Amino acid sequence: MTPTPPPRRKKRRLLRRWLSARGRRLEITRSGWLFIALTLAVGLAAINSGANLLHALFGAMMALIIGSGVLSESTLHRVRVRRVLRGPLYAGEPGAAEVQLHNVDRRRDVLAVSVEDDDELEEPGHGDPVFAVRVAAGQTIALSTRVTMPARGHHHLPRIVVATRFPFGLFVKRRELPVDDEVRVYPRRVPAPPDPPRSADGGPATATGRRARAGEFHGLRPYRDGDELRRLHWPATARLGQPVVREHEAGQEPRVRLHLAPGSTGNAGFEAEVERVAARATLLLLRDHAELELYYGERPAVPPGAGPAQHRRLMDFLAGVG
Repeated sequence: MTPTPPPRRKKRRLLRRWLSARGRRLEITRSGWLFIALTLAVGLAAINSGANLLHALFGAMMALIIGSGVLSESTLHRVRVRRVLRGPLYAGEPGAAEVQLHNVDRRRDVLAVSVEDDDELEEPGHGDPVFAVRVAAGQTIALSTRVTMPARGHHHLPRIVVATRFPFGLFVKRRELPVDDEVRVYPRRVPAPPDPPRSADGGPATATGRRARAGEFHGLRPYRDGDELRRLHWPATARLGQPVVREHEAGQEPRVRLHLAPGSTGNAGFEAEVERVAARATLLLLRDHAELELYYGERPAVPPGAGPAQHRRLMDFLAGVG
């Protein structure tokens, strides 16, 4: 298992540290700085001149600043965020994910919110930001995004924050979100090596006489997770009331044994070997429909199997090996 190193927090400016509290962060935009400077100028002019109109204008501008903070805090308080992967995640490749935004308020809409990486943390992975113009009261919307992780293993996804510039764009207020559960990152996908498959005795792949997916009919057995639906024996399934599949003699699709030499995560040679084995296994299982087993050193690591379920078991092992 490859643990994720703890993210390092970037050095923050004094003002930014002062504007951060209880998982909230406030950043003043360029427009905000301009408006604050203008507000201070109006306030000084009102004090020096004593004009009632300037006092009223200064009060209105201060109320707008305070109101902006109150409305942005209310927006962040009413939205709940959840990030879900929509497929396998391979090292170095953008993986499909979905950000779900839920408005817990059943009376008011949530406007102008975004979900983005936490720029205060130095993390190797990153995700594409998403932006929602409106989340209706009591509703949930799903936005597509992509997540990229640089290395295989078991990792937490990059930390994200929910942010808003609502209502006037003077400030950007961010709320930190809880850490996601660990996800499994598969080895980097590389072209499969051209070497021929090997059988269980180390020689060229030949018929083994074991039960497999092709050849002469052998018998029937109960359905197992990963079996292809085309192998279902429908008359027996209807008669017994449970799924039953056909088994055949291994005349054309032999059992193949792959070997992975022991190593440690992070070693360039070991990582390249893991990627090579993953590429070869994908080719054999999903294209050639072979029966495959994996040895890690001298011990069996993944028992023989075939089909997409076997591919998933093997990739799960390769994600955390070393």
